Amino acid sequence: MKKLLSISALVLASSVATASDLSTIYRQAASNDAEIAAARATREANSYNVMIARGAILPQAQASYSYTHYDVEADSASIVNIIQNNDYSVSTNKADYELGSLQLSASQTLFNLNSWYTYQAAKTVDNSYESQLQLAEQQLLVRTAQAYFDILRAADNLETGKAEERAVKRSLEQTRQRFDVGLIAITDVHEAQASYDLSAVNLLSLQAALDVSYEALEVLTGQRYDDIASLQSDVKMQMPAPADVSSWVESGLEKYAGIRMAIAQKEGVRLQRNATRSNRLPTVNLSASYTTGDSAPAPAYTPDPTDSTVSTIGLTVSMPLFTGGSLYAQSKQSASNLATADYQLEQQRRGVKQNIRSLFRQLQTSVQNINARKQVITSAQSALKATETGYQVGTRNIVEVLNAQKNLFSAQRDYANARYDYIINLLNLKFYAGTLSEQDIDVLNSWLKV
Repeated sequence: MKKLLSISALVLASSVATASDLSTIYRQAASNDAEIAAARATREANSYNVMIARGAILPQAQASYSYTHYDVEADSASIVNIIQNNDYSVSTNKADYELGSLQLSASQTLFNLNSWYTYQAAKTVDNSYESQLQLAEQQLLVRTAQAYFDILRAADNLETGKAEERAVKRSLEQTRQRFDVGLIAITDVHEAQASYDLSAVNLLSLQAALDVSYEALEVLTGQRYDDIASLQSDVKMQMPAPADVSSWVESGLEKYAGIRMAIAQKEGVRLQRNATRSNRLPTVNLSASYTTGDSAPAPAYTPDPTDSTVSTIGLTVSMPLFTGGSLYAQSKQSASNLATADYQLEQQRRGVKQNIRSLFRQLQTSVQNINARKQVITSAQSALKATETGYQVGTRNIVEVLNAQKNLFSAQRDYANARYDYIINLLNLKFYAGTLSEQDIDVLNSWLKV
């Protein structure tokens, strides 16, 4: 018997030990989430735009080699013989030779403001891509926590639903017993039966919601989890510091990755506008080439090609005089793009202000709500106990008992939901304030039963 108990204890301990915590699941998500992987790949691809733009202002060099084989057969008549001897005989001349040519050329842009501004714009936009990746990484923190606590929320709701189903079933059994001895009418039994049927159906939907929550977590991590660590009951949930909403707004306007990304994009569009305007200016290019090889003989049937070497160096200055209005249209288009980027930046700033203020108020409500909901549970328990006692002595009916039970379980669900709402609102507040980091995941992990 002792051996059986020890084996059971080991199995129980093993099941507890296998429960995954938030930090472990976040690391799995960071390694396996397809969305963050795509964001990182996009960041790497976009990083080459700077190198591509820089290439236009650096020296260019190329080499080429050509090889041609000639097999010439030509008929000719000597004009001297025709004039002096009246001889129109035609002679055939043949030649077989090969020509090879090697060319080296190089060029350097000396003045091209379009290429220069395009390069500067690429560097600026590269900063926006870095902010975009940071935004995706912070979104992964929120998405992972959201998926994790959605599971705990669904699990708590399921446990409350099971407790409600058991309580209603017990009330149904008691009602039937009281009906059998003639203490109550059949309508009370019907009321209890209807309440039990509803709780049983509700239980199915709660189980489905839990399964769906696990599926959402699997999408993030690529792994299936059957058990995760639950939230401790004694976690103290209070307003984060600083307690002034304006400080959070200032932090968001300065640190939120979405705003920094919009600022960099606006600066990139401004530089691209300058690049478009500079298309009207002259460009200066220095070029040089060296060519060595064989030249075809003249006439073509002469059997021996000649060697030749050509070296050139030149300066090219070009300036557009008339382009059919395309440069004017491009300039106006780039100005409109800059206005669009400015409006998008302002929209980001307004959105951050609104989100932070809203989340801050929701957190204040959540803190008060948690304390109030906890007290409601105590009151609902007392009310249920009093109602059940009254039902036993005949001063209350079964409908009142069922309502009291519903009030208790509803209070328990509301309390659990208020706690999870607090956690998610806290993460979102830090997300828009630009301060969310992996350390916040570690803090939340300390709130779990690990």
